[in-house]
Formats: sequence, structure tokens, C-alpha cells
Amino acid sequence: MVETNLPILFLRDVVLFPYNELRIEVSTELEKRILDISERRHDNHILFINLNDSLEERPSVRKLPKMGVLGKIKTKLELPNGVIRLVVVGIDRVEVLNYIENDDNTYEAFVIPTKEYDYNELEANALKRILIKDLNDYIEISSYISNNVLGRISGVNSLTRLSDIIVSELPIDYIEKIKYIDMPNPMNRVKKIIEDLNREMETVKLENEIEENLKNKLDEDQKNYILKEKIKLIKEEINEVDIKDNDIVKLEEKINLGEYPEEVYDRLHEEMNRYELTAPTSPELSIIRNYIEWIVSLPWNKYTVDNSDINMVKDKLNKTHFGLDSVKNRILEYIAVNNKKKIDKSPILCLIGPPGVGKTSLAKSVAEALGRKFVKISVGGVHDEGEIVGHRRTYMGASPGRIIQGLKRVGVNNPVFLIDEVDKLTKDYKGDPASALLDVLDKEQNMMFCDNYIELEYDLSHVMFILTGNDEEMIPEALRDRLEIINLSSYTIQEKESIAKNYIIPKLSLEYGEDINFSSSNIKNIIFNYTRESGVRQLERCFDTIFRKVLIEGNTHDKIDIKEYLGNYKYRELANEKESYVGVVNALGYTPYGGCILKTSVLKYAGSGMMTFTGMLGDVIKESGYVAVSYIKGNSKLLEIDNEIFSKNDFHIHFENGGIPKDGPSAGVAVITAILSLIKNKPIDSAVSMTGEITLRGKVLPVGGIKEKVLAAINNNIKTIYIPIDNKEDLQDIPREVLKGIKIRYINSYLEIYNDLF
Repeated sequence: MVETNLPILFLRDVVLFPYNELRIEVSTELEKRILDISERRHDNHILFINLNDSLEERPSVRKLPKMGVLGKIKTKLELPNGVIRLVVVGIDRVEVLNYIENDDNTYEAFVIPTKEYDYNELEANALKRILIKDLNDYIEISSYISNNVLGRISGVNSLTRLSDIIVSELPIDYIEKIKYIDMPNPMNRVKKIIEDLNREMETVKLENEIEENLKNKLDEDQKNYILKEKIKLIKEEINEVDIKDNDIVKLEEKINLGEYPEEVYDRLHEEMNRYELTAPTSPELSIIRNYIEWIVSLPWNKYTVDNSDINMVKDKLNKTHFGLDSVKNRILEYIAVNNKKKIDKSPILCLIGPPGVGKTSLAKSVAEALGRKFVKISVGGVHDEGEIVGHRRTYMGASPGRIIQGLKRVGVNNPVFLIDEVDKLTKDYKGDPASALLDVLDKEQNMMFCDNYIELEYDLSHVMFILTGNDEEMIPEALRDRLEIINLSSYTIQEKESIAKNYIIPKLSLEYGEDINFSSSNIKNIIFNYTRESGVRQLERCFDTIFRKVLIEGNTHDKIDIKEYLGNYKYRELANEKESYVGVVNALGYTPYGGCILKTSVLKYAGSGMMTFTGMLGDVIKESGYVAVSYIKGNSKLLEIDNEIFSKNDFHIHFENGGIPKDGPSAGVAVITAILSLIKNKPIDSAVSMTGEITLRGKVLPVGGIKEKVLAAINNNIKTIYIPIDNKEDLQDIPREVLKGIKIRYINSYLEIYNDLF
């Protein structure tokens, strides 16, 4: 063989050695493209490369090995389902000098033949004899290697060929096998084969010994079982009362007392028969018993009666939660429909909002108001779909999924079931839990939900599922389509004050048995100087701290010194700076945890027109920045600037708080304003902020999270806010008193901002 370029086909979990054949299947379009290249350009020759990580889709060139196997396609068969079956022949090892990654996602390699190795013939013959002897010894005591390999090596004198034929048959794992590919010296290969064979022989001897001991033990157990059965029959003949298997009696009593669907009854009787016929010493006995226990413990036909009084439910919800009208109204609608049609079709709600706005506690309140039982599971970080739909009972330690476990825990078939942190589901080789939830939450399918462990259809249509999460976009689209999304916005300062007065303080007073008078100024002091959040979780912690410290002192204070109990202010100043700077603009951002101010700064220095964006940015926000720059360049005359400034200078655009990830298109107008401020040397008022997606034509498009952004601006002492005109209706959820003193400018194009500020 001469130096050449070859297409690459990656092998996972199987290894092709020289002088050996391998049968593989090809199904992907990329792999079929590689076969086509091999047939057209390389006379069916392919370079086979083994990957250490079988799950790796696109391996890095830097991590690829320096040795591979040159192979040739011997036969090719196209199946009706599109799969191609191949028989490939290994020709020789080759050394890879360079890898090439093509634009069509295929790989090529520039290869050369491996060098010839000189070795001592006497040593080689000695090693060959040892190898063949060890191989014969191993075949005699083990069935892992077929006798056929002896026929294959008969008459083979080449140490290279002999080693590659034998190593292909070795019963070692994939990682150990691919190490032989990187060993071009046949002497080294033979020595390692002898080591591996001897190690395998010791393992096989130990296996045989264990198997023999186990067989003897099983024979003894069978003998004991027969003797026990004979004793039982003898006692029955002489009318001596013997207690029947207690487990069988107890299980039969449970089955007779329960109410089950017909198919469940059939399955229980079937499993009871198996249980009675299974030997007491059999490991399967406990598996059958656990399965029966699970079946009889599930609430197949047990329900609680809903509270059908709409006004009473409304009062209970209002007593426990401030605002959240959209969720409350949806629950009242469900009761009204159920009262009218007598059809229990529970909604599947998904509450999306920042932490601390009351999502989890609201679900509990819904259960209390309806008179239903409440069960909660958290799926944040769950990566095994078996956690949702259970594991097959053939596995050791198998159990049903969390859904079935939750229903068993509450003992009824129609609870309020809270699935928390649904946006934080993950997936790996164990499956996709989000996909497993589809059958649970689909109204058209969940009446026939089948857990892998239970293996019986279970009706989940009466369960009221409530899901919670922080970021709607992180929920897979297929799952999101089955949910009624209700967005819970951040609380305003006024709302937080009302919640503190009417909910948090009375709750803690009842809990600690202590009445403490908090003035409005004290409450506002805590809100402004000790918390910085969208919800009220940290606010409740602050009040809780004060109550605990008052209890320690043993007296009630009419006047509370906040600093005495909470220490110095955690947030002495608002995030917004009072001083204005050239090239610095307040952009408004939105995170799953609420709105925020994104300081956008621009710096220029002598260069050639390069643009640098920093601040832990995602692809969308970077693209938005480039669009903003292009808009300025394309409208330089209209904006009264000299385009040469871009060819003679480099620009650095930075979004402050670099440790926080940022993405989205809403910073476009802020980037334009910051650049123009720098070029025109005109500072932008620090009390001004803006948000909006910019197009190349200068049109300002609507963005999300307007309420949270506006509240963040207000909390940071912003006086003027520029938002897209199409977002005007999004401000209806904000009370008028909150917007008092704030100037809102609705814009359709960027020139409106330009005319105002420049």
C-alpha cells in the first residue's frame, strides 16, 4: 500500500482486525454517504477507526487515535427498511498522519503503511508455541472461544497474522480490544495475548468452581423442599392442624377486601398461583410477593369528593394567596364545569414564574380548597425515565415510578399532584424523562397509563396535575403542548407590602404565638434594603428571623429596630448609578428569576473595525449586537456619523455582570444607543432604560418579560423607559400606582429614540 487519503467509518462497540471479517449495519445518511465515497473513489476501501466513547456523535479530531485498520467492503446488502448490511474484510494496520473534517460532516485521513518489525526467529517460535498451547488449554475449559479458531490458525506461520486472528476471538471487553489496534509490533501483541489468556483462564476456573458449588447447593435445597412437602402431607393425613403459609393467607385477605377492575383481579389470581407454586428458597418468591403487595395497595377505585361550593373555594384561595387571579379563575372554571356536566376532566396546569412567587404553596392551597389530598414530587435533575414510568420487575430492586408511588402514598385516585421543577429535567443514556411524562399528562392517553412495573392500565384522568417551573423555554415543546401554561409575574413593591401585612406576618404570629407590630416604614425598609427578588421567599425569611430573635429576648417590641435584628443593609444602594457616562446605556433583561438591569458599555480604540462582544453572551444576543452595528453603518448619514470611524477603530461592547449568562434579542436598541453615545461623545441619562429587538430596517420588534423588566427598572430608580409599541398591552398587569412618576415611551422605530436622546 502507498500513502493515500481514505474515508473514515467510525466503529462503536465492535472491532475489526486485519485478516478478519466483520458484519456491520449502516443506517444513517452520513454513513451511507461514506459508503458511496468509498465505492466511487477508493475501490470500496475504508479506514475503520474505533472510538473510546460509543455515545460520542461528533468526535474531536484531536482525540482520534493515530492507528486504524484498512478494510474493504466484501458484500453489501440493502434491506427494505433502508438499513445496509455489510461484510468487511480487515487488510492491514495503517498509521494516520493527518485527519480532515469535511464540510459535509464526513472525515478523511491521510495514512501510510506501518513499518516492518525485525524480531528474533527463535523467540518468535517460542512465543508462538506458548500461545497455541495456552489457547488449547483455554478452549478445553471454556466455551467462550470456538474450536473453529484452531482450524483458522492451522498452517499460519506469520506471527502478525496469527496474533490478529486470535485476538479477534478473545473474550475481553471493547476497550481492551482496541488497545491491540495501537500495537503494530506482532511480538508485543503475542505477549499481551498470552497475558490476557492466562488471566481469562484463572477467571474461568473460578467461575466453574462457583457454578459447581451452586449446583450442589440447589440440589440440597430441592431435597429439603420435597421433604417439607412430605411432612405437610403427613400432618394433613393425621388431622394435625398446620398453619398455612402466613403470607398467602394475608395476601388472599387483602385481595378479597379490595375493589379492583376485572383485569386486575385476573392478574392478582394469576400471580397468587405462581406464588403458591414457587419454591420457598427461590429468589423469585420475593419478587412475586412485592408485586402483589403493590397491586393491592394502589387506590384503584378510591376517590375523595370535591368541594363544589365555588364561593367557598374562592374564599379559601384568597385567604392563602394574594393575587394570582389567573390560576384561581381556572380552578373555579373547573368546578363550575364539573358541577354542570358531572364530568371529572381535571385540568393540567403549568405555573411558570420566578422563585418565591408562590407556585408550590398555591398548589397546596388548591388541594385544600377542593378538599383533595395533596402529593408532590420534584423532577429537577431527574435523568432516568424509569423514575417516571417505573422499571421492569425483572430487574433486581425494581419498583414503580414516582407517579404510582405518589398515588399509593395518598391512597386516593384523584389527588392534586404537583410535579415541581419540570423545566430542569435532564436526559442521558437511561432515557428521556420528559418524553415519559407525555403519557402521564396527555388527557387523551393518561386514562390508560401503563407503568413498567405494574404492567396494568391505570386511569390518571381524575388526577389534577399541577406543574411548576421557572423557564418556559426549557420545557420540551412536545410536553409544553399538553400543558395549560399560566405565567406568574414578579410582585410589585406594593404587592409585596400587602403580602407581608396580610399573609406573612399573620402566619408567623400564629406559628410562633407572638404578635409583633410592624409599621409600613419597617416593611418597606426590609423590602428595599434586605431583599432583591421577584418573589417573597427572602422577605419571609427576614420576618422569620425577627420573630425568632424576639422569642429569644422574651418580650414583644412595639417598635422594631430592623438593623438590630437583621444587621446592616444588604443592598445599600439601588443597582442603577446616578451618574451618567458616555457609551453606557441601561438595557432591560429578563431571566427565569425576574427582570434586571443590563449595563451596556462600549469602548473604542485604534484598530481595523473589529467588533468584540463580552459578558457571557448567547448566540442570539450576539447576533442582535451585530444587527445593531450593521444598522448604524447602513444609516450613517441619517444618524449623522462618519463611517470611517468603524474602519479606523475597534469596538468592544460589554454587558456587565459577566458571571450571569445572557441571551435574547432585546438588547438591540441599547447596543445602538451605546455606540452612538460613544461616537457622538454624548452621555445618556442614567435614569433612562430601554428594551426591544432591532431589525436591519431600524424597526423595533416586541420582546418578552415586559412586566418583569419594567418592575426591575422601577426598583432601580429608572424614570424613563423605552419599550416596543407592540408590548403596550403587556403593561396592563401592572397597577397604575406603580407606574406613577414613570415615563413610558412606546416606540415603533429606532429613530424615535434617536430624536429623543440625540
